[in-house]
Amino acid sequence: MKTRSLMKSRFGLACFVAASLLVGQTEFAVAQGTEIAEAKHLVEIDQSKKALDVLTKAASTYPTSPAVFYNLGLLQLKMNKRQEALQAFDKGIAADPKDALNIAGKGHLSMLEANAAKAKLDFDKALSMTKSKNVEVMQAVARGYMVDPKRATETVTLLTTAKGKDDHNPETFILLGDAYLQLNDGGKAVSAYETAAALDQKNALAHYKVGRVYLRSRNYDAAQESFSKAISIDPNYALAYKEQGELYYQMSKGTDAVKAYEKFISLTESPEKYQSKLAFYYLMAKDFKKANDIFKQLVSKDSTNATILKYYGVSQYESKDSVGARSTFEQYLAKQKPEAIEAADYNYYGKVLLKLKQDSLAMQAFEKSVTMEDKQPNIHETMAQTYFANKKYAESVASYRKLFQYRKPSSQDLFNLGRAQYYAEDYVKADSTFAALGVLQPNMTVVDMWAARSKASQDSTSENGLAKPYYEKLVQKVSTAASKSKNDNAMLTEAYLYLGYYSYLKGQNSAAKDFYQKVLAIDPKNEKATVAIKALTAPPPKPKGSTGK
Repeated sequence: MKTRSLMKSRFGLACFVAASLLVGQTEFAVAQGTEIAEAKHLVEIDQSKKALDVLTKAASTYPTSPAVFYNLGLLQLKMNKRQEALQAFDKGIAADPKDALNIAGKGHLSMLEANAAKAKLDFDKALSMTKSKNVEVMQAVARGYMVDPKRATETVTLLTTAKGKDDHNPETFILLGDAYLQLNDGGKAVSAYETAAALDQKNALAHYKVGRVYLRSRNYDAAQESFSKAISIDPNYALAYKEQGELYYQMSKGTDAVKAYEKFISLTESPEKYQSKLAFYYLMAKDFKKANDIFKQLVSKDSTNATILKYYGVSQYESKDSVGARSTFEQYLAKQKPEAIEAADYNYYGKVLLKLKQDSLAMQAFEKSVTMEDKQPNIHETMAQTYFANKKYAESVASYRKLFQYRKPSSQDLFNLGRAQYYAEDYVKADSTFAALGVLQPNMTVVDMWAARSKASQDSTSENGLAKPYYEKLVQKVSTAASKSKNDNAMLTEAYLYLGYYSYLKGQNSAAKDFYQKVLAIDPKNEKATVAIKALTAPPPKPKGSTGK
């Protein structure tokens, strides 16, 4: 009886010890699992340094945990700390030589070092040790293979096997989605990510990855929905805000892009890495002051970055800092490779020079631009107008002709062209242009005036009266107007002077005098009309030898 009682007592003690050990192992597993999960989450919200601190501390707290060392090494690989990662994997193997996770980790490192043969030895060993039944090890091997997208088919096969072992593991489906993306199969990738999301309702990563697939295919509505789901699960999910910023930028919604990216910047541990992109978002949102502030800092740190110089110049131009923009564009044009300079770059530089009233230099910039890309109607129009303003009428005409190759001329275009032709003394072509404009704008009196001028210039002595019907038409239109502007009176004065002179040439002195008096009614001090009337009303000269009696 005593022997039996003693045996029962020892058996009970053994059970208690085993149970106690099991409880201890469970608590150990839960504790390290919590810290690993925390570190993974920190990585997802772009807090890798904090994640490294968590795992480094966990490695000290749980020195016999292969999983902790594997995840520590994996993060160190992500942070390009390869030597430290190797040390972590070696410690994991030393902690438990029978655990294959860290062997797979060393294979991952070999893949990053382009040593696929060595990597395969480690991967095969890890899978052999677990008889290809350990899902976590298969996941680790898959991560390693994904370093090389050309191994994507092999990766999918491996993960499909893992899925068969445990079809309720969200991480397997996340990795499977990544592998399908390497095969450019967005549909299967989305399906895998959505399965992961369904298995774990709190998995923001899955929705984030779905959003990235849709963003890549420019399905903006679906992408936005997925990013919003990730944020609803985790309001601090930094990477979702980052991709939202890119989404809105692609949609040309500058203000929304800024809002999303500013949120991301507030969450990331390395905001300085993303300042340049934020500056571009500010530029799109037309917040030029903030864009300039960032571009200025970036240029002060690196004045050789041609792209930053270019868009800094654009932002300065848009903020009306023409002096600064000129300096920046000149730095850009000096530092950018000639073959990388675009027509639009010369356009901005030309516009800056126009603002500074450096018209000749601006025209040189525009000429370079249209030489690179002729089909730029807006630039041809700017050139035509600028040449006209600088009294380079032949060049203005040429620019308008270029403009009309790419755009149907508007009434204003024809009016400007006609005047340029007139001042270039090409009166026949000016006449033709104003005739075409008269068809489009039959009620515009200013068109009649320029048509009359063109005719008059072809009849320098006015003997043929080519302009007479045009000036008469002008008088008829303006005279019947209910009220007359200063410009109307000026046109009437011009018409009456012409008609008065033409009448004088034809010996119609009474009619001529009448026209000149109409001029004086409008402008009593008009010198031409005054002189003409005096000449018309003066008595005829006395014959020679006459006494006048």
